[in-house]
Amino acid sequence: MKYLIKYLLQQNIRSQKYLSPVVFYTIVMLLIYSYKPNPVADSYGVTAMLLFFGSAWLGLTVMNAEPPGQIQLLVLHTGSRRKVAIGQLVCAAVMQLAMTLITIVYPIITGMFERQPTTYEWIVAWCGHLVLALLGLSISVFFQNAYISRLSWSLPIFIVVLLSSFVQVSLSERLPESLQWISYILPPAFYLVQKMMLFDGGGLGQIVLVCTWSAVYAMLLLSTHIWLSGRRDLRS
Repeated sequence: MKYLIKYLLQQNIRSQKYLSPVVFYTIVMLLIYSYKPNPVADSYGVTAMLLFFGSAWLGLTVMNAEPPGQIQLLVLHTGSRRKVAIGQLVCAAVMQLAMTLITIVYPIITGMFERQPTTYEWIVAWCGHLVLALLGLSISVFFQNAYISRLSWSLPIFIVVLLSSFVQVSLSERLPESLQWISYILPPAFYLVQKMMLFDGGGLGQIVLVCTWSAVYAMLLLSTHIWLSGRRDLRS
């Protein structure tokens, strides 16, 4: 498995397809910190939301980096499409971890905050960014070429799903009672970002609860993707 992950990382770096989401994300993050001082909680909440979108874009890029013929060769070498799917997820997660590290550390080492983050703020920042990155990745896997062959079909739906992740409250107010379930199945990104922005040192339990729910939601999606990959093995 480690050789597969190493190969996928090398291929993604060589292809440079990752540059578009990473460069865009970096530029927007630098614009957010183009002036100082910045409030800690609000700034980390905004960058966590930005990371959610950036991670989803990066995840989709990683999933579509290899052409179908190359994927088939990888399946033959590894013996399982499921292993290839896990390798792709780990590859994307490694790249997203690097983005998270830069996002959290950059404003501290450059003195962009009005003060140094407290221990609790540091913990919330790490948990929030990592979980939202994972959530973005878990959504992106279902819009890759293996599920929807045409990008012109998948991309509009992909964008709508990502944007809908931040309108649950207003959506639930406008939907009839028979359709209220739609607001409950949307990714819970909004609630986590909201808790991060409002964090003032108290209510850590609520943050943990929302982080846990978001992480469980993401893991369910990723597990479903891995399971479906195994089902494709059975049909092949």
